[in-house]
Amino acid sequence: MKHLNNPNIYLVAGEPSGDILGDQLMKSLNEDLNSPIFHGVGGPKMEENKFISLFKMSEITVFGIFPVLKKIFFLINKINQVAIDIVDKKPDLVVLIDSPDFNHRVAKKVRRKLPNIPIVCLVAPSVWAWRQGRAKKMSKYFDHLLSIIPFEVDFFKKFGLDATYIGHPVAKIIDNVDEDSIKNNYNLTDEKLIIFLPGSRSGEIDRHSIEMSKVINTLEKKHPKINVLIITSSKQLSLVEKFFPKNKIVTNEVDKFALFKKADFACAASGTVTLELGLAETPTIVVYKMDSFTWFFISRLVKVKFVSLVNLLLGRLSSIELLQDKFNHENIYKELEKLLNDNNLLKKQKEDLKEFKDLINANIKDPSKKASQVIKGLL
Repeated sequence: MKHLNNPNIYLVAGEPSGDILGDQLMKSLNEDLNSPIFHGVGGPKMEENKFISLFKMSEITVFGIFPVLKKIFFLINKINQVAIDIVDKKPDLVVLIDSPDFNHRVAKKVRRKLPNIPIVCLVAPSVWAWRQGRAKKMSKYFDHLLSIIPFEVDFFKKFGLDATYIGHPVAKIIDNVDEDSIKNNYNLTDEKLIIFLPGSRSGEIDRHSIEMSKVINTLEKKHPKINVLIITSSKQLSLVEKFFPKNKIVTNEVDKFALFKKADFACAASGTVTLELGLAETPTIVVYKMDSFTWFFISRLVKVKFVSLVNLLLGRLSSIELLQDKFNHENIYKELEKLLNDNNLLKKQKEDLKEFKDLINANIKDPSKKASQVIKGLL
């Protein structure tokens, strides 16, 4: 622990969720270390911590294959810029937060030039689901993984990468929101609330929204008093409005988590959001559809039985999954009706979600504090 006085820590976040994680981590590091000095790339949240980003984080916040390809040479230049800056500054430790397509390339370059500086990965890519060989490659350029999913620790250790489960940061956020305060904001009645989340990317929204809108039409005919909300990001609002012109659409992040807790049920495209809904203990129908060509290859590469993190962690089917050919408005509506009318099914779902939340929490009250303690031990 030779670097505990004014340690120089370099952090890189490439998207808003990483910016939030970076901010939480920096605050904990400020408490645990003696006047740490921060450098790197981050967004507005990280910049609240006496941190000047090397460039605007938004420059490297790119999602989807085609947007990445359009900016590929620009992104390569940014990867090189970050790697060169790290080598020049020779920090005591590097923390690379999520954004694997960008950050793992930075890690490889830095490892070659500075082989003795600890490099930490905060949030692992889902290599346990497919392309598992990437885990072994990660062990060559990362010294430690800070994992937010419990089963990842044993998985990565098999490939030679030390890992620590720090808990999931969203659990703390969800626990602290007041779902009752949200009722008046969206004129919610005392009837049941069902939320729909068609996806975070444009292609997902295009593929899921038509069937979801048909489900809502049926719901409103058969249950006219029921509350329905659509949840998306502000970035995707204009696209989502085209599919749901008559429905209330929520884009506020704080309201989103409150509504997760307030909702009776959800229908959501597979992704991080299904884990967040699980932490809110909201019974969810998980859906996903991709183009047939992509599905043909992905379905042969995937190594897991389920797509929902709730089901993966429980090791059994709890949340209903309607994927590819099973994804249609008739099936979604049928499953929603079961949740609306079968109290035994609903009770079982709630019990499963409580078990899931306990597994995620694992008696860890503050993920950023846990991460800070691991980093302190690596300095």
